[in-house]
Amino acid sequence: MKKITILAALSLLSCNGQQEKKIIESKKSPMEAKKNNSRETLNLTDLKFKSNVNEILSRIGLTLNDNALNEYNISGDYDEFKFTPRQINLFGNNIDFEKNETSFFYNKKDKLVWCYEINILDNDDALKIIKSFENKYGVKPAFSKISLSTKEHPLFLDENGEFKKDKMEQRILVWEDLKEKATFFLIYKVNYDTKPVEGSLQIIAIDKDNKKYKDWVSYRSLDMYYKN
Repeated sequence: MKKITILAALSLLSCNGQQEKKIIESKKSPMEAKKNNSRETLNLTDLKFKSNVNEILSRIGLTLNDNALNEYNISGDYDEFKFTPRQINLFGNNIDFEKNETSFFYNKKDKLVWCYEINILDNDDALKIIKSFENKYGVKPAFSKISLSTKEHPLFLDENGEFKKDKMEQRILVWEDLKEKATFFLIYKVNYDTKPVEGSLQIIAIDKDNKKYKDWVSYRSLDMYYKN
């Protein structure tokens, strides 16, 4: 049996307001993670919520033991599976393994996936994905908000709490898939003053039928923008 080194134990509030404990542990060394980095592309285009996470992982040669997450819930009713770096495909767009971070969230009891989150770390890829959402669901999303920050009128803060003086933009976009009963929250951020331009896109896709929908929207502070 491999010895697991427990680094720390933390207490925090879960999204439903109940206290949960998390244990941060060392699961895999960087070399082990690299060895387990399958070349199979993770296709998210046809992903159906309420699919069993084990079945999804088996298609690309993975199991729950390949989770790259360094922390996990020891209470609560869901778990997160974080993928080691791998190429993903979304609406026909291949996103290189170095340019995305992807996680699934699933019920502990029945292992059914009810949410996935993707961070796309390349501006060109981010714009392609936004365009793909427009092509699939319509150029007018269910909700949109665009904020522009300039040197004269700064809106965003840096890690020190100081206003950033760069020309920056943030877009909050929400699309509803009525057929699949899924909601897609897209948060696009771009800094126009960097060379080259730096942009990123966060995608939070949630099964609207799942009982955790409202809790997760609140937990991610998405209800500040969209409460449907």
